[in-house]
Amino acid sequence: MDTTKTFEAGWLDGPAYDSVLIFGVAAIALISGGIVIYNPDLFYPVLLVDIWLLGYHHVIATFTKLAGTKEDRKENSFLIYWLPLLVLSGVIGLYQVLGIWSIVTVYFFWQWFHYTRQSYGIGRFYRRKALLKTNEPEWLTHLAVWSIPVWGILHRSSQGWEEFLFLPLYIPLVPERVVFLASLVVIGSVVLWLYYRVRDYMTGNLSLPETYFTASHMVIFYVGYVAISEINVGWLVANIWHNAQYILFVWLYNTKRFGVPVGHKEPVTILAWLSQRKPIRILLYFCFTLACTTIFYQSLSESFQWLAAGNAVLLSTLYIVSYQTINFHHYVVDGLIWKVRKKQHRQVMQLRN
Repeated sequence: MDTTKTFEAGWLDGPAYDSVLIFGVAAIALISGGIVIYNPDLFYPVLLVDIWLLGYHHVIATFTKLAGTKEDRKENSFLIYWLPLLVLSGVIGLYQVLGIWSIVTVYFFWQWFHYTRQSYGIGRFYRRKALLKTNEPEWLTHLAVWSIPVWGILHRSSQGWEEFLFLPLYIPLVPERVVFLASLVVIGSVVLWLYYRVRDYMTGNLSLPETYFTASHMVIFYVGYVAISEINVGWLVANIWHNAQYILFVWLYNTKRFGVPVGHKEPVTILAWLSQRKPIRILLYFCFTLACTTIFYQSLSESFQWLAAGNAVLLSTLYIVSYQTINFHHYVVDGLIWKVRKKQHRQVMQLRN
């Protein structure tokens, strides 16, 4: 068997792009965390760069999938126009009944699940891209991907944190023995996962891209939720990784979806024009989406400052309620529009059925 050919198969796009998605993004996240650990005073500057260049941008990137074309807007009209109002109502209700801590707590746990679920979903794309089917049982794949994040969130819950991002937080205190048992599950699942990966390697069934991606997932969640003791710094590592990963994945999807040059008889949309693989278009794509992000969030910020009129408590409340509404809406939408089993996704990404 020509194992070289087999091992090289399974890239979402190719070695260059996938290396950035897998290794480059993880490196940026880990280096950023290292910088903040070395100099805690740099937490705010690094956080600010993350929020403006990646965090806001990754939320806006969702709308290139949700509302990029007229057909998209028609198909997703409920998600675009009505769901935000429902989510806003829920967030306001939480604030009115329980207070800010409840919104922060929901965010803490939901963002952890969202980060895990996104990485798991991209891993499914990689699995379907593999040339040959792995010998690894499906249940082990799920266990290997989820066990470290679950261990991580249990570990955070055992530390007794009462603040997250300098806001009130409530986490039920988890006994250390539960965290220890979770760590045993992690060790067992990782060892078994490595066993099957070595077995695949020996039989020529190993998909290097999927293996690399899953390994990077494990490293980031271990570092972000276990190895780094400080909750905010650990979250920052995971957040940078998640945001950059999503932006790159959505860009790839758009370039594959609109990859064929738009014909003269077809309606030319801004997104389709920007999503062509030419150096200047790639630059313009990211500049355009970043510009949309900046305009939207800057307008929102200035509106809040005008409404609050110097009232710091009101201003803080407006920021938390509105930004978490945007985040929660993003979480719901992403859970619905990126299913790997959708026929359109399989066709666009050229996946095996």
